[in-house]
Amino acid sequence: MACGGAPPPDAGGRVDAPPPAAADLVVRNARIFTADDAQPFAEAMAIRGGALVFVGGDAEAASFVGGATNVVDLGGAVVLPGLHDVHQHTLEAQLGVIDCLLDPEVTDPELYVPEVAACATSSGTGWILGHGHRIETLLSASRAPRLILDAAISDRPVAIMEETSHSTWVNTRALELLGVDRTTVDPQGGVIDRDPDGSANGLLIDAAGELPWEQALRASDELRRLNHDALLEGLALNAENGITSAVDARAYWQRGYLDAYRAARDEGALTTRMVLSLWASPLADDDAQIEALRGMFADDGGRLRVTQVKIYSDGLLQNTTAALLEPYLTTERLAGPSGLNYFPAGRLNRYVSELGAAGFDAHIHAIGDRAVREALDAIAGAMSDPSAQPHLHRLTHVELLAPSDLERFNALGAGADMQLGEHSHRDVAARDLAPWIGAARARERSFSLRDLWDTNAVVALSSDYDVGEISPFAGMQRALELGEQSLPDVAAAVHAYTTNGALIMGSEETTGALRASMAADFVVLDRDLFEIPVAQISQTRVQWTVVGGEEVYRAPGFTP
Repeated sequence: MACGGAPPPDAGGRVDAPPPAAADLVVRNARIFTADDAQPFAEAMAIRGGALVFVGGDAEAASFVGGATNVVDLGGAVVLPGLHDVHQHTLEAQLGVIDCLLDPEVTDPELYVPEVAACATSSGTGWILGHGHRIETLLSASRAPRLILDAAISDRPVAIMEETSHSTWVNTRALELLGVDRTTVDPQGGVIDRDPDGSANGLLIDAAGELPWEQALRASDELRRLNHDALLEGLALNAENGITSAVDARAYWQRGYLDAYRAARDEGALTTRMVLSLWASPLADDDAQIEALRGMFADDGGRLRVTQVKIYSDGLLQNTTAALLEPYLTTERLAGPSGLNYFPAGRLNRYVSELGAAGFDAHIHAIGDRAVREALDAIAGAMSDPSAQPHLHRLTHVELLAPSDLERFNALGAGADMQLGEHSHRDVAARDLAPWIGAARARERSFSLRDLWDTNAVVALSSDYDVGEISPFAGMQRALELGEQSLPDVAAAVHAYTTNGALIMGSEETTGALRASMAADFVVLDRDLFEIPVAQISQTRVQWTVVGGEEVYRAPGFTP
Protein backbone atom coordinates (compact mmCIF):
# COMPACT_ATOMS: atom_id res chain seq x y z
CA MET A 1 0.00 0.00 0.00
CA ALA A 2 1.40 3.36 -1.00
CA CYS A 3 1.64 6.08 1.60
CA GLY A 4 2.18 9.70 0.52
CA GLY A 5 4.45 10.70 -2.35
CA ALA A 6 3.36 10.29 -5.98
CA PRO A 7 0.08 8.60 -6.91
CA PRO A 8 0.41 4.90 -7.72
CA PRO A 9 1.14 3.99 -11.33
CA ASP A 10 -1.49 2.20 -13.36
CA ALA A 11 -0.90 -1.27 -14.73
CA GLY A 12 1.18 0.12 -17.58
CA GLY A 13 3.49 2.01 -15.23
CA ARG A 14 2.13 5.45 -16.19
CA VAL A 15 1.67 8.15 -13.52
CA ASP A 16 -1.40 10.30 -14.28
CA ALA A 17 -1.09 14.04 -13.60
CA PRO A 18 -3.78 15.37 -11.30
CA PRO A 19 -6.51 17.35 -13.10
CA PRO A 20 -6.10 21.14 -12.99
CA ALA A 21 -8.06 23.06 -10.45
CA ALA A 22 -11.46 24.11 -11.70
CA ALA A 23 -11.76 27.53 -13.32
CA ASP A 24 -14.28 30.20 -12.40
CA LEU A 25 -15.07 30.79 -16.07
CA VAL A 26 -14.36 28.86 -19.26
CA VAL A 27 -14.98 30.53 -22.62
CA ARG A 28 -15.16 28.03 -25.49
CA ASN A 29 -16.09 27.72 -29.16
CA ALA A 30 -14.64 31.13 -29.96
CA ARG A 31 -12.18 32.62 -32.42
CA ILE A 32 -9.75 34.21 -30.00
CA PHE A 33 -7.09 36.56 -31.36
CA THR A 34 -4.53 36.36 -28.58
CA ALA A 35 -2.05 39.04 -29.79
CA ASP A 36 0.58 36.45 -28.74
CA ASP A 37 2.87 35.48 -31.61
CA ALA A 38 3.48 32.06 -30.04
CA GLN A 39 -0.21 31.22 -30.49
CA PRO A 40 -2.02 33.87 -32.54
CA PHE A 41 -5.44 32.22 -32.38
CA ALA A 42 -7.14 29.94 -29.89
CA GLU A 43 -10.56 28.41 -29.26
CA ALA A 44 -10.92 28.58 -25.50
CA MET A 45 -9.80 30.30 -22.31
CA ALA A 46 -10.01 29.33 -18.65
CA ILE A 47 -10.09 32.02 -15.95
CA ARG A 48 -9.51 31.74 -12.24
CA GLY A 49 -9.20 34.56 -9.74
CA GLY A 50 -9.34 37.22 -12.46
CA ALA A 51 -6.41 35.79 -14.43
CA LEU A 52 -6.04 33.47 -17.39
CA VAL A 53 -4.89 29.98 -16.45
CA PHE A 54 -5.28 28.44 -19.90
CA VAL A 55 -5.55 29.61 -23.52
CA GLY A 56 -5.79 26.96 -26.22
CA GLY A 57 -8.16 24.37 -27.64
CA ASP A 58 -11.68 23.46 -26.62
CA ALA A 59 -10.76 19.88 -25.76
CA GLU A 60 -8.01 20.87 -23.33
CA ALA A 61 -10.17 23.57 -21.77
CA ALA A 62 -12.70 20.92 -20.72
CA SER A 63 -10.32 19.75 -17.98
CA PHE A 64 -10.77 23.13 -16.24
CA VAL A 65 -14.53 22.68 -15.89
CA GLY A 66 -15.76 21.87 -12.40
CA GLY A 67 -19.13 21.84 -10.74
CA ALA A 68 -19.13 25.60 -10.11
CA THR A 69 -17.48 26.67 -13.38
CA ASN A 70 -19.42 29.06 -15.60
CA VAL A 71 -19.03 27.73 -19.15
CA VAL A 72 -19.76 30.21 -21.95
CA ASP A 73 -20.13 28.96 -25.54
CA LEU A 74 -19.57 31.91 -27.87
CA GLY A 75 -20.72 30.16 -31.03
CA GLY A 76 -17.60 31.07 -33.00
CA ALA A 77 -17.60 34.79 -32.10
CA VAL A 78 -14.34 36.75 -32.28
CA VAL A 79 -12.60 37.61 -29.02
CA LEU A 80 -9.85 40.23 -28.69
CA PRO A 81 -7.64 41.17 -25.76
CA GLY A 82 -9.03 44.13 -23.85
CA LEU A 83 -8.46 47.26 -25.92
CA HIS A 84 -6.19 50.09 -24.75
CA ASP A 85 -6.91 53.76 -25.44
CA VAL A 86 -3.71 55.48 -24.40
CA HIS A 87 -4.96 59.03 -25.02
CA GLN A 88 -8.49 59.97 -24.06
CA HIS A 89 -10.13 62.54 -21.81
CA THR A 90 -12.06 60.12 -19.68
CA LEU A 91 -13.37 62.54 -17.06
CA GLU A 92 -13.11 65.88 -18.82
CA ALA A 93 -15.18 64.76 -21.83
CA GLN A 94 -18.17 64.01 -19.59
CA LEU A 95 -17.81 66.88 -17.13
CA GLY A 96 -21.18 68.49 -16.53
CA VAL A 97 -19.97 72.08 -16.28
CA ILE A 98 -20.70 72.84 -19.92
CA ASP A 99 -23.77 75.05 -20.22
CA CYS A 100 -23.57 75.61 -23.99
CA LEU A 101 -22.79 73.08 -26.68
CA LEU A 102 -22.28 74.96 -29.93
CA ASP A 103 -22.61 73.51 -33.42
CA PRO A 104 -19.16 73.63 -35.06
CA GLU A 105 -20.74 73.74 -38.52
CA VAL A 106 -22.00 77.28 -37.92
CA THR A 107 -19.80 79.65 -39.96
CA ASP A 108 -21.22 83.02 -38.87
CA PRO A 109 -20.43 83.60 -35.17
CA GLU A 110 -23.25 86.16 -34.89
CA LEU A 111 -25.66 83.22 -35.18
CA TYR A 112 -24.41 81.96 -31.81
CA VAL A 113 -25.83 85.00 -29.96
CA PRO A 114 -29.36 83.67 -29.28
CA GLU A 115 -27.96 80.21 -28.53
CA VAL A 116 -25.52 81.53 -25.92
CA ALA A 117 -28.19 83.83 -24.47
CA ALA A 118 -30.32 80.74 -23.85
CA CYS A 119 -27.48 79.23 -21.79
CA ALA A 120 -27.71 81.83 -19.08
CA THR A 121 -27.91 79.36 -16.18
CA SER A 122 -24.49 78.39 -14.84
CA SER A 123 -23.73 74.82 -13.71
CA GLY A 124 -22.59 75.86 -10.25
CA THR A 125 -19.33 77.59 -11.24
CA GLY A 126 -20.46 81.20 -11.50
CA TRP A 127 -19.31 81.17 -15.13
CA ILE A 128 -21.24 80.36 -18.30
CA LEU A 129 -19.09 77.66 -19.89
CA GLY A 130 -19.36 76.25 -23.39
CA HIS A 131 -17.70 74.16 -26.06
CA GLY A 132 -17.85 73.39 -29.74
CA HIS A 133 -17.13 76.25 -32.15
CA ARG A 134 -14.23 76.38 -34.62
CA ILE A 135 -11.52 78.97 -34.37
CA GLU A 136 -11.77 79.81 -38.07
CA THR A 137 -15.31 81.01 -37.44
CA LEU A 138 -14.12 83.62 -34.94
CA LEU A 139 -11.13 84.68 -37.01
CA SER A 140 -13.51 85.64 -39.81
CA ALA A 141 -15.84 87.64 -37.53
CA SER A 142 -16.70 91.19 -38.55
CA ARG A 143 -16.29 92.51 -34.99
CA ALA A 144 -14.31 91.56 -31.89
CA PRO A 145 -15.34 88.09 -30.66
CA ARG A 146 -15.84 89.40 -27.11
CA LEU A 147 -18.48 91.83 -28.38
CA ILE A 148 -20.44 88.98 -29.97
CA LEU A 149 -20.58 87.21 -26.60
CA ASP A 150 -21.41 90.50 -24.87
CA ALA A 151 -24.50 90.72 -27.06
CA ALA A 152 -25.63 87.40 -25.57
CA ILE A 153 -24.48 87.77 -21.94
CA SER A 154 -22.67 90.79 -20.54
CA ASP A 155 -23.23 90.66 -16.77
CA ARG A 156 -21.52 87.31 -16.09
CA PRO A 157 -18.27 85.80 -17.35
CA VAL A 158 -18.54 83.52 -20.40
CA ALA A 159 -15.84 81.11 -21.61
CA ILE A 160 -16.38 78.81 -24.59
CA MET A 161 -13.72 76.27 -25.50
CA GLU A 162 -13.01 75.70 -29.18
CA GLU A 163 -13.69 72.13 -30.36
CA THR A 164 -10.01 71.10 -30.25
CA SER A 165 -9.55 72.70 -26.78
CA HIS A 166 -6.69 74.87 -28.08
CA SER A 167 -8.42 78.22 -27.68
CA THR A 168 -11.15 79.81 -25.56
CA TRP A 169 -13.63 82.52 -26.53
CA VAL A 170 -14.52 84.91 -23.71
CA ASN A 171 -16.65 87.97 -23.18
CA THR A 172 -15.64 91.34 -21.74
CA ARG A 173 -16.71 90.43 -18.20
CA ALA A 174 -14.43 87.37 -18.28
CA LEU A 175 -11.47 89.47 -19.42
CA GLU A 176 -12.12 91.88 -16.55
CA LEU A 177 -12.18 89.08 -13.96
CA LEU A 178 -8.97 87.65 -15.42
CA GLY A 179 -7.27 91.04 -15.30
CA VAL A 180 -6.46 90.87 -19.01
CA ASP A 181 -6.03 94.27 -20.66
CA ARG A 182 -3.75 96.08 -23.12
CA THR A 183 -0.77 95.77 -20.80
CA THR A 184 -1.08 92.04 -20.13
CA VAL A 185 1.86 90.07 -21.50
CA ASP A 186 1.14 86.86 -23.42
CA PRO A 187 1.71 83.83 -21.19
CA GLN A 188 4.31 81.25 -22.21
CA GLY A 189 2.74 79.03 -24.85
CA GLY A 190 -0.23 81.29 -25.37
CA VAL A 191 -1.47 84.30 -27.29
CA ILE A 192 -3.98 86.95 -26.23
CA ASP A 193 -5.43 87.93 -29.58
CA ARG A 194 -5.93 91.67 -29.93
CA ASP A 195 -7.77 94.35 -31.82
CA PRO A 196 -5.70 96.84 -33.84
CA ASP A 197 -5.69 99.21 -30.83
CA GLY A 198 -4.04 96.52 -28.64
CA SER A 199 -7.07 95.61 -26.54
CA ALA A 200 -7.86 91.95 -25.99
CA ASN A 201 -10.51 90.87 -28.49
CA GLY A 202 -11.84 87.87 -26.53
CA LEU A 203 -9.89 85.10 -28.27
CA LEU A 204 -7.36 83.37 -25.97
CA ILE A 205 -5.09 81.02 -27.88
CA ASP A 206 -3.49 77.81 -26.55
CA ALA A 207 -2.03 78.30 -23.04
CA ALA A 208 -3.81 81.66 -22.69
CA GLY A 209 -7.04 79.73 -23.10
CA GLU A 210 -6.34 77.92 -19.82
CA LEU A 211 -6.72 81.15 -17.81
CA PRO A 212 -10.53 81.25 -17.59
CA TRP A 213 -10.82 77.53 -16.92
CA GLU A 214 -8.33 77.68 -14.06
CA GLN A 215 -10.46 80.35 -12.43
CA ALA A 216 -13.87 78.84 -13.21
CA LEU A 217 -13.02 75.31 -12.13
CA ARG A 218 -11.50 75.91 -8.73
CA ALA A 219 -12.14 73.13 -6.23
CA SER A 220 -15.59 73.15 -4.64
CA ASP A 221 -18.10 70.64 -3.30
CA GLU A 222 -20.14 71.05 -6.48
CA LEU A 223 -17.11 70.40 -8.68
CA ARG A 224 -16.24 67.28 -6.69
CA ARG A 225 -19.72 65.91 -7.35
CA LEU A 226 -19.52 66.78 -11.03
CA ASN A 227 -16.07 65.17 -11.34
CA HIS A 228 -17.32 61.97 -9.70
CA ASP A 229 -20.35 61.70 -11.97
CA ALA A 230 -18.31 62.52 -15.09
CA LEU A 231 -15.76 59.84 -14.31
CA LEU A 232 -18.40 57.14 -13.89
CA GLU A 233 -19.92 58.14 -17.24
CA GLY A 234 -16.51 57.98 -18.91
CA LEU A 235 -15.80 54.54 -17.48
CA ALA A 236 -19.16 53.23 -18.69
CA LEU A 237 -18.44 54.56 -22.19
CA ASN A 238 -15.09 52.77 -22.17
CA ALA A 239 -16.72 49.47 -21.25
CA GLU A 240 -19.30 49.84 -24.01
CA ASN A 241 -16.47 50.31 -26.53
CA GLY A 242 -14.34 47.40 -25.32
CA ILE A 243 -11.73 49.69 -23.73
CA THR A 244 -10.41 47.89 -20.66
CA SER A 245 -7.28 50.06 -20.15
CA ALA A 246 -6.90 53.78 -20.77
CA VAL A 247 -4.81 56.85 -20.09
CA ASP A 248 -6.58 59.99 -18.96
CA ALA A 249 -4.40 62.23 -21.05
CA ARG A 250 -4.94 65.52 -19.24
CA ALA A 251 -5.60 64.68 -15.61
CA TYR A 252 -6.10 68.10 -14.04
CA TRP A 253 -4.96 67.40 -10.49
CA GLN A 254 -5.40 71.11 -9.83
CA ARG A 255 -9.15 70.66 -10.49
CA GLY A 256 -9.67 67.59 -8.31
CA TYR A 257 -9.39 64.84 -10.94
CA LEU A 258 -6.99 62.79 -8.85
CA ASP A 259 -9.39 62.88 -5.90
CA ALA A 260 -12.23 61.68 -8.15
CA TYR A 261 -10.17 58.73 -9.38
CA ARG A 262 -9.10 57.76 -5.89
CA ALA A 263 -12.72 57.84 -4.71
CA ALA A 264 -13.83 55.64 -7.64
CA ARG A 265 -11.04 53.19 -6.87
CA ASP A 266 -11.99 53.04 -3.20
CA GLU A 267 -15.65 52.48 -4.14
CA GLY A 268 -14.69 49.57 -6.42
CA ALA A 269 -16.07 51.53 -9.39
CA LEU A 270 -12.97 51.57 -11.62
CA THR A 271 -14.17 49.33 -14.43
CA THR A 272 -11.26 50.47 -16.63
CA ARG A 273 -7.61 50.05 -15.71
CA MET A 274 -6.51 53.69 -15.62
CA VAL A 275 -3.19 55.48 -15.90
CA LEU A 276 -3.34 59.18 -15.08
CA SER A 277 -1.22 61.55 -17.13
CA LEU A 278 -0.98 64.52 -14.77
CA TRP A 279 -1.28 67.92 -16.41
CA ALA A 280 1.88 70.02 -16.28
CA SER A 281 0.62 73.58 -16.51
CA PRO A 282 2.77 75.94 -18.59
CA LEU A 283 1.50 78.76 -16.37
CA ALA A 284 2.92 77.32 -13.14
CA ASP A 285 6.16 77.96 -11.30
CA ASP A 286 8.42 75.08 -12.32
CA ASP A 287 10.07 74.43 -8.95
CA ALA A 288 6.74 74.23 -7.13
CA GLN A 289 5.01 72.22 -9.86
CA ILE A 290 7.76 69.62 -10.23
CA GLU A 291 7.84 69.13 -6.47
CA ALA A 292 4.05 68.73 -6.34
CA LEU A 293 4.05 66.24 -9.23
CA ARG A 294 6.80 64.16 -7.63
CA GLY A 295 4.59 63.67 -4.59
CA MET A 296 1.70 62.30 -6.66
CA PHE A 297 3.53 59.38 -8.29
CA ALA A 298 1.77 56.11 -7.40
CA ASP A 299 2.08 52.63 -8.84
CA ASP A 300 0.92 49.64 -6.82
CA GLY A 301 0.00 47.63 -9.92
CA GLY A 302 -3.71 48.14 -9.28
CA ARG A 303 -6.42 49.64 -11.44
CA LEU A 304 -5.29 53.22 -10.71
CA ARG A 305 -1.71 54.14 -11.53
CA VAL A 306 -0.34 57.68 -11.50
CA THR A 307 2.72 57.21 -13.67
CA GLN A 308 2.68 59.75 -16.52
CA VAL A 309 2.91 63.52 -16.91
CA LYS A 310 1.32 65.35 -19.82
CA ILE A 311 3.57 68.09 -21.19
CA TYR A 312 2.60 70.23 -24.17
CA SER A 313 5.43 71.15 -26.49
CA ASP A 314 3.35 73.10 -29.01
CA GLY A 315 -0.11 73.99 -30.31
CA LEU A 316 -2.02 73.17 -33.51
CA LEU A 317 -1.23 73.43 -37.20
CA GLN A 318 -4.62 75.00 -37.95
CA ASN A 319 -3.91 77.68 -35.32
CA THR A 320 -0.42 78.25 -36.76
CA THR A 321 0.80 77.48 -33.23
CA ALA A 322 2.32 74.06 -33.90
CA ALA A 323 6.12 74.34 -33.73
CA LEU A 324 7.75 73.96 -37.16
CA LEU A 325 11.28 73.52 -38.38
CA GLU A 326 10.54 75.82 -41.34
CA PRO A 327 8.20 78.82 -41.11
CA TYR A 328 4.54 78.82 -41.99
CA LEU A 329 3.76 80.00 -45.51
CA THR A 330 0.80 82.13 -44.49
CA THR A 331 1.30 85.60 -43.10
CA GLU A 332 -2.01 85.31 -41.19
CA ARG A 333 -0.55 83.83 -38.03
CA LEU A 334 -1.56 83.76 -34.38
CA ALA A 335 2.00 83.17 -33.13
CA GLY A 336 5.53 83.60 -34.47
CA PRO A 337 6.58 82.53 -37.97
CA SER A 338 7.40 78.98 -36.79
CA GLY A 339 4.71 78.50 -34.14
CA LEU A 340 5.10 78.49 -30.37
CA ASN A 341 6.08 76.32 -27.42
CA TYR A 342 4.14 75.78 -24.23
CA PHE A 343 7.37 74.28 -22.87
CA PRO A 344 10.44 75.52 -24.75
CA ALA A 345 13.27 73.05 -25.25
CA GLY A 346 15.22 73.79 -22.07
CA ARG A 347 12.12 73.73 -19.89
CA LEU A 348 10.91 70.51 -21.54
CA ASN A 349 14.29 68.89 -20.93
CA ARG A 350 14.07 69.69 -17.23
CA TYR A 351 10.60 68.20 -16.82
CA VAL A 352 11.40 64.99 -18.68
CA SER A 353 14.65 64.46 -16.77
CA GLU A 354 13.56 65.42 -13.26
CA LEU A 355 10.16 63.75 -13.38
CA GLY A 356 11.66 60.71 -15.09
CA ALA A 357 13.96 60.36 -12.10
CA ALA A 358 10.83 60.31 -9.92
CA GLY A 359 9.41 57.41 -11.96
CA PHE A 360 7.17 59.23 -14.41
CA ASP A 361 6.92 58.51 -18.13
CA ALA A 362 6.66 61.68 -20.19
CA HIS A 363 3.56 62.05 -22.36
CA ILE A 364 4.47 64.86 -24.73
CA HIS A 365 2.02 66.66 -27.00
CA ALA A 366 4.01 67.25 -30.18
CA ILE A 367 2.28 68.12 -33.45
CA GLY A 368 4.77 70.12 -35.51
CA ASP A 369 8.06 68.68 -36.74
CA ARG A 370 10.08 71.05 -34.53
CA ALA A 371 8.06 70.00 -31.49
CA VAL A 372 8.70 66.35 -32.35
CA ARG A 373 12.44 66.96 -32.66
CA GLU A 374 12.61 68.91 -29.40
CA ALA A 375 10.65 66.17 -27.61
CA LEU A 376 13.00 63.49 -28.92
CA ASP A 377 15.96 65.63 -27.90
CA ALA A 378 14.54 65.92 -24.37
CA ILE A 379 14.12 62.15 -24.17
CA ALA A 380 17.65 61.61 -25.47
CA GLY A 381 18.99 64.00 -22.85
CA ALA A 382 17.12 62.30 -20.03
CA MET A 383 18.15 58.81 -21.07
CA SER A 384 21.81 59.79 -21.53
CA ASP A 385 22.16 59.91 -17.74
CA PRO A 386 23.71 56.55 -16.74
CA SER A 387 21.58 56.52 -13.60
CA ALA A 388 18.31 57.14 -15.48
CA GLN A 389 15.51 54.66 -14.87
CA PRO A 390 14.24 52.72 -17.89
CA HIS A 391 11.23 54.47 -19.41
CA LEU A 392 8.97 54.37 -22.40
CA HIS A 393 8.46 58.10 -22.84
CA ARG A 394 6.10 58.85 -25.71
CA LEU A 395 4.98 61.54 -28.07
CA THR A 396 1.32 62.00 -28.86
CA HIS A 397 -0.17 63.23 -32.16
CA VAL A 398 3.09 63.38 -34.23
CA GLU A 399 1.27 65.00 -37.14
CA LEU A 400 4.43 66.26 -38.85
CA LEU A 401 7.69 64.34 -38.70
CA ALA A 402 10.96 65.20 -40.44
CA PRO A 403 12.28 62.10 -42.23
CA SER A 404 15.63 62.49 -40.45
CA ASP A 405 13.88 61.96 -37.10
CA LEU A 406 12.03 58.80 -38.13
CA GLU A 407 14.55 56.27 -36.84
CA ARG A 408 15.08 58.10 -33.55
CA PHE A 409 11.90 56.72 -31.93
CA ASN A 410 13.12 53.13 -31.96
CA ALA A 411 16.72 54.13 -31.24
CA LEU A 412 15.64 56.05 -28.12
CA GLY A 413 13.00 53.55 -27.04
CA ALA A 414 10.38 56.29 -27.42
CA GLY A 415 6.77 55.53 -28.26
CA ALA A 416 4.29 57.33 -30.49
CA ASP A 417 0.52 57.39 -30.30
CA MET A 418 -1.50 58.79 -33.15
CA GLN A 419 -5.15 59.69 -33.67
CA LEU A 420 -6.48 59.31 -37.18
CA GLY A 421 -9.29 61.00 -39.06
CA GLU A 422 -10.17 61.75 -42.66
CA HIS A 423 -7.44 64.41 -42.68
CA SER A 424 -4.79 61.78 -41.89
CA HIS A 425 -4.49 60.51 -45.46
CA ARG A 426 -1.57 62.31 -47.04
CA ASP A 427 -3.58 63.29 -50.12
CA VAL A 428 -6.12 65.01 -47.86
CA ALA A 429 -3.44 66.53 -45.64
CA ALA A 430 -1.64 67.92 -48.68
CA ARG A 431 -4.85 69.68 -49.69
CA ASP A 432 -5.99 70.82 -46.25
CA LEU A 433 -2.60 71.94 -44.92
CA ALA A 434 -1.43 73.58 -48.14
CA PRO A 435 -2.35 77.13 -47.03
CA TRP A 436 -0.23 76.80 -43.91
CA ILE A 437 2.75 74.64 -44.84
CA GLY A 438 2.39 73.82 -48.52
CA ALA A 439 1.25 70.62 -50.19
CA ALA A 440 4.76 69.22 -50.70
CA ARG A 441 5.74 69.51 -47.04
CA ALA A 442 2.43 68.01 -45.92
CA ARG A 443 2.74 65.11 -48.35
CA GLU A 444 6.28 64.28 -47.23
CA ARG A 445 5.94 64.71 -43.47
CA SER A 446 2.33 64.23 -42.33
CA PHE A 447 0.96 61.20 -40.46
CA SER A 448 3.95 58.89 -40.95
CA LEU A 449 2.15 55.89 -39.44
CA ARG A 450 3.54 53.12 -41.63
CA ASP A 451 6.99 54.66 -41.80
CA LEU A 452 7.17 54.68 -38.00
CA TRP A 453 5.70 51.17 -37.76
CA ASP A 454 8.33 49.80 -40.12
CA THR A 455 11.14 51.10 -37.88
CA ASN A 456 9.86 48.76 -35.11
CA ALA A 457 9.08 51.73 -32.89
CA VAL A 458 6.27 51.26 -30.35
CA VAL A 459 3.34 52.80 -32.21
CA ALA A 460 -0.15 52.87 -30.71
CA LEU A 461 -3.46 54.23 -31.93
CA SER A 462 -5.71 56.25 -29.63
CA SER A 463 -8.86 58.36 -29.78
CA ASP A 464 -8.18 61.71 -28.07
CA TYR A 465 -11.86 61.43 -27.14
CA ASP A 466 -13.83 63.69 -27.11
CA VAL A 467 -11.83 65.57 -29.73
CA GLY A 468 -11.95 62.35 -31.75
CA GLU A 469 -14.33 59.42 -31.98
CA ILE A 470 -13.89 56.96 -29.10
CA SER A 471 -14.49 53.74 -31.06
CA PRO A 472 -11.24 51.77 -31.44
CA PHE A 473 -12.73 50.11 -34.50
CA ALA A 474 -13.07 53.44 -36.27
CA GLY A 475 -9.38 54.02 -35.52
CA MET A 476 -8.44 50.57 -36.83
CA GLN A 477 -10.31 51.15 -40.08
CA ARG A 478 -8.66 54.52 -40.66
CA ALA A 479 -5.23 52.99 -40.00
CA LEU A 480 -5.91 50.62 -42.88
CA GLU A 481 -7.15 53.32 -45.28
CA LEU A 482 -4.14 55.64 -45.40
CA GLY A 483 -2.74 54.50 -48.72
CA GLU A 484 1.04 54.28 -48.50
CA GLN A 485 0.92 54.99 -44.75
CA SER A 486 -1.59 52.23 -43.93
CA LEU A 487 -0.70 49.58 -41.39
CA PRO A 488 0.09 46.22 -43.05
CA ASP A 489 -3.00 44.28 -41.94
CA VAL A 490 -5.84 43.98 -39.43
CA ALA A 491 -3.63 42.18 -36.93
CA ALA A 492 -1.26 45.16 -36.89
CA ALA A 493 -4.17 47.53 -36.24
CA VAL A 494 -5.31 45.34 -33.33
CA HIS A 495 -1.77 45.24 -31.93
CA ALA A 496 -1.76 49.06 -32.02
CA TYR A 497 -4.71 48.97 -29.59
CA THR A 498 -3.51 46.06 -27.46
CA THR A 499 0.13 45.01 -27.09
CA ASN A 500 1.57 48.40 -28.02
CA GLY A 501 -0.95 50.22 -25.89
CA ALA A 502 0.05 48.03 -22.94
CA LEU A 503 3.71 48.91 -23.52
CA ILE A 504 2.93 52.63 -23.46
CA MET A 505 0.93 52.16 -20.25
CA GLY A 506 3.72 50.08 -18.68
CA SER A 507 1.36 47.13 -18.13
CA GLU A 508 2.65 44.69 -20.74
CA GLU A 509 3.29 42.00 -18.12
CA THR A 510 -0.41 41.71 -17.33
CA THR A 511 -2.44 43.20 -20.21
CA GLY A 512 -2.39 43.57 -23.98
CA ALA A 513 -2.46 39.87 -24.89
CA LEU A 514 -4.29 36.68 -23.94
CA ARG A 515 -2.05 33.97 -22.54
CA ALA A 516 -1.79 32.09 -19.28
CA SER A 517 -0.91 34.32 -16.29
CA MET A 518 -2.21 37.50 -17.94
CA ALA A 519 -5.20 39.42 -16.62
CA ALA A 520 -8.52 38.16 -17.91
CA ASP A 521 -9.36 41.32 -19.87
CA PHE A 522 -11.15 40.59 -23.15
CA VAL A 523 -13.93 41.70 -25.48
CA VAL A 524 -16.38 39.76 -27.63
CA LEU A 525 -17.34 41.28 -30.99
CA ASP A 526 -20.41 41.07 -33.20
CA ARG A 527 -18.36 40.31 -36.36
CA ASP A 528 -15.04 38.92 -37.51
CA LEU A 529 -12.62 41.79 -38.11
CA PHE A 530 -10.28 39.44 -39.96
CA GLU A 531 -12.83 38.43 -42.60
CA ILE A 532 -14.98 41.49 -43.31
CA PRO A 533 -14.03 44.27 -45.76
CA VAL A 534 -11.90 47.00 -44.21
CA ALA A 535 -14.63 49.55 -44.97
CA GLN A 536 -16.93 47.73 -42.50
CA ILE A 537 -14.57 47.52 -39.52
CA SER A 538 -15.80 50.80 -38.01
CA GLN A 539 -19.30 49.28 -37.78
CA THR A 540 -18.08 46.68 -35.29
CA ARG A 541 -19.89 46.64 -31.97
CA VAL A 542 -18.83 45.12 -28.67
CA GLN A 543 -21.06 42.39 -27.27
CA TRP A 544 -19.30 41.69 -24.00
CA THR A 545 -16.48 43.40 -22.08
CA VAL A 546 -14.70 41.59 -19.25
CA VAL A 547 -12.05 43.11 -16.96
CA GLY A 548 -10.23 40.86 -14.50
CA GLY A 549 -12.70 38.09 -15.19
CA GLU A 550 -15.68 40.30 -14.29
CA GLU A 551 -18.32 41.55 -16.71
CA VAL A 552 -18.33 45.34 -17.05
CA TYR A 553 -20.53 45.61 -20.16
CA ARG A 554 -23.05 43.42 -21.94
CA ALA A 555 -24.83 44.54 -25.11
CA PRO A 556 -28.62 44.39 -25.09
CA GLY A 557 -29.75 40.96 -26.28
CA PHE A 558 -26.37 39.29 -25.79
CA THR A 559 -26.51 36.23 -23.55
CA PRO A 560 -23.10 34.81 -22.61
